[in-house]
Amino acid sequence: MDITDAVRVESLAPTAKEITLLTGFPGSGLVGSIALQYLVENAGFTHLGNITSRFLPQISLATNGLAQAPIRLYEKDNFVAVLADVPIPPQVSYEISAGLIEWFSGKSAITELVVIGGVTTGGDGERVFGVATTTDGLETIKEQSIILPALSITGISGSMIIEAQLRGIPAAGFLVETNFNVDPRAAIEALKILNTRYGFGIDTQPLMEQADQVEAMMHQLANDVQEQENAEQKPFSSAEQVMYG
Repeated sequence: MDITDAVRVESLAPTAKEITLLTGFPGSGLVGSIALQYLVENAGFTHLGNITSRFLPQISLATNGLAQAPIRLYEKDNFVAVLADVPIPPQVSYEISAGLIEWFSGKSAITELVVIGGVTTGGDGERVFGVATTTDGLETIKEQSIILPALSITGISGSMIIEAQLRGIPAAGFLVETNFNVDPRAAIEALKILNTRYGFGIDTQPLMEQADQVEAMMHQLANDVQEQENAEQKPFSSAEQVMYG
């Protein structure tokens, strides 16, 4: 199978001849998806095209009634953002990542690949862990992220980094600590890095307000669950234990 057959790209070619490719896929905390969605909505990106694949869940998502492709491309200047709304099955991560990079490489020179994602640690902060494919690249991310002696990057995020490394494309990954299913606060930390590295100047305060709302709802949900569990465990009185036929 030709690797480009793994993905169907219906898109214009990027305007710039050299691009920085930003990627955010659903994963821990939905950090990559939230960060990239907020970026394209608030930094003046324009819709470039769409991607689908027979390997992906066949889902059509709608925003304000308008159907959208599961993976979409946006551009601004020399930046191209790959934003996904559906999880990429681990067993096809290679096909999807290789197909994407193959398509882009045939249109523009990828000068840098940036992967934004989340990592579950069991901690209660939003530390950012970094990885790079070159020693020079490692130096550029040390001030923005924690470099661990060992870090496992799984799924499509790891596959994108590996594919870039094999092709000699400089790549950097920023994985934000998260322990929630939906974590806007962790996504804010990723956006701060994008602001610093590339000067997007995005105001993250509205997203912070959403994070506060999400946390409040999660606390309320936890309380409701606990109250329900307590009610179910409440001992019966002797009168309540009488069975009626």
